[in-house]
Amino acid sequence: MKKLADSKTRKKIAKLAQEALDRHQPRKYRVSVDPSAILEDDGWYHILVTTPNDVRDRDFYDALAEAEGELQDGNGHQYLLVPVIAD
Repeated sequence: MKKLADSKTRKKIAKLAQEALDRHQPRKYRVSVDPSAILEDDGWYHILVTTPNDVRDRDFYDALAEAEGELQDGNGHQYLLVPVIAD
């Protein structure tokens, strides 16, 4: 797995992922994409996401699953939203 080097592609993927997440945001907090932390591995894009205070409840996982479903494309790429603890 390696960091996606092309900054234009990284920004495009981050924007698409955040838009998908925005359509499914939990009501009590916000899930955010880290646009500088998108990894690529064998046709998979691993998109790192965070929440304030590292909240991970049912609404959080529902939002990730629904957004991932929207992100899948017909070009052979798969998208995985990966929760991480914010700095």
